[in-house]
Amino acid sequence: MDRLISLEPSNLVPIKIEPGLKCVGELTLRNVMYTMPVAFSLQPMNKTRYTVKPQSGIISPLATLTVEITYVLPPGVCLPETYPHSEDSFLLNSVVVPGATINNLSSTFDAVPNDWFTTKKKQVFIDSGIKIIFVGSPILGRLVKDGSMDEIREVLEKSDPAWNPADSIDSHGRSLLHIAIAQCRPDIVQLLLEFEPDIEVQSPTGSTPLEAAAGSGEALIVELLLTRRARTERSEASNWGPIHLAAGNGNIGSQC
Repeated sequence: MDRLISLEPSNLVPIKIEPGLKCVGELTLRNVMYTMPVAFSLQPMNKTRYTVKPQSGIISPLATLTVEITYVLPPGVCLPETYPHSEDSFLLNSVVVPGATINNLSSTFDAVPNDWFTTKKKQVFIDSGIKIIFVGSPILGRLVKDGSMDEIREVLEKSDPAWNPADSIDSHGRSLLHIAIAQCRPDIVQLLLEFEPDIEVQSPTGSTPLEAAAGSGEALIVELLLTRRARTERSEASNWGPIHLAAGNGNIGSQC
């Protein structure tokens, strides 16, 4: 046996970065032993940037425990030093504790003696494979601006679908679609469309993605949006609809 604890859903922990909110991710630890409780200790190597709750505890046979990993951004900073992948690491120590009784699981949190993981009389398993991937609106906005296709896809796939990551808005109020259109990147628009963003979302100036693409002469992006049934009517906040904008750029054929 090479481990006592398995990591679920994987060793890659998404931590969501959002302005003004706590930056938190969760990791589930599963005791793979059928009959023995297992004690664990999870420590970040960079203690000034991460906290783990609980840092230690005892897990019953075949049971699970979810730990919360919090990332602390430096004051005045909007993004981690490296993203989307962190270069920081963690150490997960685990050891079988045959005589341990667990009447109240929470009473074991952060109460496991450190010497349980250092004594030479026990076999201590060490896992250093836990990694962090940062997700969230600022991360996606910067990756789309930078044109990092593979990293955009990975962050979208690792994000919780419940918060609709493809609808992320950057610090200037621009949607990911509008950022990609401004960068003249139909490939990124196509990638974003796979994750079903709101294709009628308006920019700070009131234009829809279709109006922005038509106004920029991005015929391929216009076609991609029309394939997704983007509305061709003028939005309330826009002076010109997509058809008039396309005509002004000599691309009226793309609207037919």
